[in-house]
Amino acid sequence: MLDQTRGADYAIWCVAALLYVFDAAKLLSPRELLLVEAGRGRLAAIFSANPFTLAGRVLEFGPLVRPDRGVLVATWGQPWAPDAALESTIQAVERLRASLLVPRVLASAGFALLFVVGPALTLLVGSNAAVVYTAAVLYPTAFTAIGCLWWQRQRFALTIAHSAWVSVEILICPAFLPNLVRKITSSHLLQADGAQILSATASADAKEDILTRIANRAEELIEAASPDSIEEEQLRSYLGTLRRKP
Repeated sequence: MLDQTRGADYAIWCVAALLYVFDAAKLLSPRELLLVEAGRGRLAAIFSANPFTLAGRVLEFGPLVRPDRGVLVATWGQPWAPDAALESTIQAVERLRASLLVPRVLASAGFALLFVVGPALTLLVGSNAAVVYTAAVLYPTAFTAIGCLWWQRQRFALTIAHSAWVSVEILICPAFLPNLVRKITSSHLLQADGAQILSATASADAKEDILTRIANRAEELIEAASPDSIEEEQLRSYLGTLRRKP
């Protein structure tokens, strides 16, 4: 059986992986970052020191091997919110995270079916049978995800338009199913500054590293800004805020 299996038999799973990665990509403005769920209720950040850019926007990816972890897009470089407003934002994030058990299970199931079960079945029974067997489980999982999305739409704080768009995406391309959690979480606009949220929620080591990276990026933007412009003044003030943090 192994001798009869050619590399081309795995093409459909490779295409599915490419679609999954493409869907997981986020194009951010230079003053945005990705907050990522970490262990023990903490948040971490994806913020490259030397990012890859497209048309002036930064290309970032969530943790591709952890489909159960959501990402949130946050801005940085704005005045830090009062403690009460920051606490309100953090509590809203925690409520959202607590609502995601079923989407986490469904996203992980989709990931396992596409990138573990499918290729394994291809090795054992051939590509045609593997596609049929995998699809027989994958599509009911996708329909369940769509049903969950609409059943708990208000709990996820999703608009009708966004829920409909995500439903169509998953229905047309089940390779997008492993990104279900990220599709829910990334639709939420955070009111507090991203670095401020990390300062309150990240581990000590992660906080020090990411605040240093943001400070370095701020310095780069200051150098690129017009002298004595409002942007330069705002960034210098923000840089002072970061450096005053313990």
